[in-house]
Amino acid sequence: MFSKAIKTLKGNTALILTARFAVLFILSGLALLITANYLLERSQLERDRQLINSFIESYQRVEQQAGLHKMELVINRDAPFFQRSEMLVELTNAAGKLLIQVGPEGWQRPENLRNTNHQDWLHGELKSTGIHMLAREVILPSGAILLVGLSEAQRHAELAEYRQLVLLIMVPLMLFGLLLTAYMNWRALRPVHDLIHTVTAIRANNLNVRVDVRNSESELGELAQLFNEMLEQIERLVDSMRHSLDAVAHDLRTPLSRMRLSLEHALGTDNPTDVREALLDCAEESERIELMLRALMDQTEAENGMLRLHPQTVSLSVLLSECFDLYQYVAEEKGVSLQLQLTDDCELTADRMRLQQLIGNLLDNAIKYTEPEGQVELGVQCEPDRILLYVRDTGIGIPKQDQPLIFDRLYRADPSRSEPGMGLGLALVKAIVLAHQGDIRLNSEPGKGSCFTVILPRYAETHTSS
Repeated sequence: MFSKAIKTLKGNTALILTARFAVLFILSGLALLITANYLLERSQLERDRQLINSFIESYQRVEQQAGLHKMELVINRDAPFFQRSEMLVELTNAAGKLLIQVGPEGWQRPENLRNTNHQDWLHGELKSTGIHMLAREVILPSGAILLVGLSEAQRHAELAEYRQLVLLIMVPLMLFGLLLTAYMNWRALRPVHDLIHTVTAIRANNLNVRVDVRNSESELGELAQLFNEMLEQIERLVDSMRHSLDAVAHDLRTPLSRMRLSLEHALGTDNPTDVREALLDCAEESERIELMLRALMDQTEAENGMLRLHPQTVSLSVLLSECFDLYQYVAEEKGVSLQLQLTDDCELTADRMRLQQLIGNLLDNAIKYTEPEGQVELGVQCEPDRILLYVRDTGIGIPKQDQPLIFDRLYRADPSRSEPGMGLGLALVKAIVLAHQGDIRLNSEPGKGSCFTVILPRYAETHTSS
C-alpha cells in the first residue's frame, strides 16, 4: 500500500509542481536572505568605519590647530559618549608612552600591557576577553599615535536581530506561498482530472458524459469545451454509424433474399426460360448492390477529400436537356409534369459526369416524392461568377427537424421510407457540390414541396485525379 501511495504521489502533477515550486521558493528565499544579509553587513560595517574615521579626522584637526594637549582635553570631554557607545580611544606619544585611554569599563589596557603593541593588544589580550573590536590607528604629525576602536558586538547583535526577524517573516510567508501554490495547482489542473474521469467513463461505453467546463476563458477550460464538442460529434457519428449499418443491412437483405430465392427457383426447375429469368433477376439485384457499394465508396472518397474529378468546360443547356430527356419518361410514368427552364446558354468548368449524377439524383428524388399530377421544375440561372441550378417540386416536403440531416449518409426521413432508396443520393449530391467548391441550399415546407438550389463557381479550381 505504501508503494502504491508513493506511485500515486509520483504521478500527481499538482504535487510534483508544488514540490518544484517549493524548491524554487526555498532557493530563492535563501538567495534573497544571503544577499540582503551581505548588503546589510557591508552597510553597517561601512557605517562603523565612517564613525571611526569621523573621530580620527576631528582629532587630527584639533591636534594640527591647538596641539596634542588640547586633543587630550577633547578626548576626555567625549569620554561619556565613548563609554556609552562601546568605543575605545588611546593616545600614545612618539616615545610609546600611553597618554590617555578612554572606553567602557574593563577595556582599559592594564599597567603591565601599557607598552604592548596596539595591534597585539587588540587581537590578543583584548580579544581573549571576548571583546571584538573594529579599530584604526593613525600617526599624527607630532609623531603621536591615535587609536580609535568600536565594538563589533552591537553590529553583530543588530545583524542577528535582523536575521531572526527575516526568518519570522520568511518562513510563514513561504508556507503560505506553498499552500497557495498547491491550491492554485489543484484548481488549475482540476479540468484535467475531470477530463480523466470523463475518458474513464467513455472507456466504460458511456458516451453521454461531458467534462464540466468551469472557466471557458482559460486554456484548460477551452480544451474541456472543445473536448465536449468532440464527444458530441463522436456520439453523433456513432449513432449515425449504427443507423447506417442498420440501413445498409436492411437494404442489402432485400436484394440478397431475392437472389437466393431466384437461385433456389432456378435449381428446382429444368425449364431453361425460368433459369434464364432467375439469372436475370440475380444480375439485376447484384447491379443494385453494386450501385449501393459504389455510392458508399464515392461518399467515403468525398468525405476524405479524394473524390475523383475530371474538370472540363460544360455547356449547361446541353447537360440539362440531356437530363430532362432522360427523366421525362420516369415523370410521365408517375403522372408528374417535368418542366425545363433555360435562359441563355452558359458554361462552367466542372466534371460533366459528376454534374449529371448530381442533377439526376435531385430529379429522381423530386419525382419520387411528388404525387401524381404534381410538378417538378429544373432550371438554371447564370451570373457572372457563379451558376445557380435548382430543382423545385410540389411534393410532400421535408419536415424541419429532418432538414439538417438529409445530407447525412444513409439518412432517410420517416415519410421517405415508403419509397425505395438507400439514403445515399443527397449525401453524394452534397459531396459533389463541395468537391466543386460550391454550396447547396434547401427550402422546403411539409405538404408544399421542396426546392434544392446548387450554387457552383463558374471557374473553380477543382482537384483532378486519374
